[in-house]
Amino acid sequence: MRAIYKIIFIFLLAVFSIACSDDDNNDGPVDALVLKSSNDTIVLDEDKADEIAVTFSWNKGIDRGPENTIVYIFRLDIYGADFETSTDPIEIPADGERAIVYTNKELNDLLVKKWGYYPGDEVMLQARVVAKVAGPKFIYPEISVVEVDVKSYIIAPKPLYLLGSATQAGLDPSKATKMTEAENGVFYHWRGNLKTGGFKFIMSTNSLLPSLNKGTDDEALVERLSDSDPDNMFTIEREGLYAIALFREESKIIYHYVPYPTLYMIGNATSAEWSIDKALEMQWDPANPNTFTFEGDLKAGELKLPTLRSWDDDTFRPLVADGSINDTRLQVYKGGDDLKWKVNDDEAGKYKITVNTEKMTIKFEKQ
Repeated sequence: MRAIYKIIFIFLLAVFSIACSDDDNNDGPVDALVLKSSNDTIVLDEDKADEIAVTFSWNKGIDRGPENTIVYIFRLDIYGADFETSTDPIEIPADGERAIVYTNKELNDLLVKKWGYYPGDEVMLQARVVAKVAGPKFIYPEISVVEVDVKSYIIAPKPLYLLGSATQAGLDPSKATKMTEAENGVFYHWRGNLKTGGFKFIMSTNSLLPSLNKGTDDEALVERLSDSDPDNMFTIEREGLYAIALFREESKIIYHYVPYPTLYMIGNATSAEWSIDKALEMQWDPANPNTFTFEGDLKAGELKLPTLRSWDDDTFRPLVADGSINDTRLQVYKGGDDLKWKVNDDEAGKYKITVNTEKMTIKFEKQ
């Protein structure tokens, strides 16, 4: 009988010990922080660009006592990226509003411009909030995540047309020149001849309103909605070839006189050798009107930069014979000393070359 009591005692002692052990391993209450999204599935809508598409919110979480301070840190990322490509962290103090909102446009821009998805793609996102604790002792932060499915929208074209006394159209909207819409609703460019006078942009060839006019300076755009609004135009004081780059979302314009619409590379340091009809055309940058670039191989040898596939026109050259590709200075002239850049044997390789014909600079970057 004593043996039976002994066995029962040992069994109860073991159960009690296990229960105490479990209690000892529990340093506190389970995480109570919960992050929620206002929608599990979101179809973004360009027509509601400035309206809220989703709200992420969370509760207060565990009270860590008056000796500790809590800061909530919010991030948003592609699901599975482990927050290595996330948005910049947003910090919310304990007494702040525990919510983050994104409009249709903000979320669409993140998908397309930050994470590189195509317009119209459907993507799963993951949001995370961390309750970081600062106090006399280290306390593990609470963490909560939530996933949402988001479908981006395809930005519809938003044409712009050039007109004004500096253009052939004058103020006749039906004759206005259409800008090249390189990125729908975002980036536009145009290159052509302008006379002395002024210019602005309209959104339809049927009406002079609404229009995009000159703002506070020569790079600022402002929308004109009615006849009572100022009709300020951008000014052309020198007739000739101009390039215009227009950034609609930023309300910014860059326009410059363009003395050289094309630029070429020639020389035995290039694949064209000295065949002028095979001279390599450098790429014009519409966003930087007087900038040209080339990416490719350079051999040991010489090169110069004619403005046309002709030996008789202006040519960009170094300042001295056998010019170093480490020198950023250049000059342009017709005839005269046949100065060239020299690529040494140890400098041959793949390069990106950038020429600014307005600032008169050249940069050779070995890739």
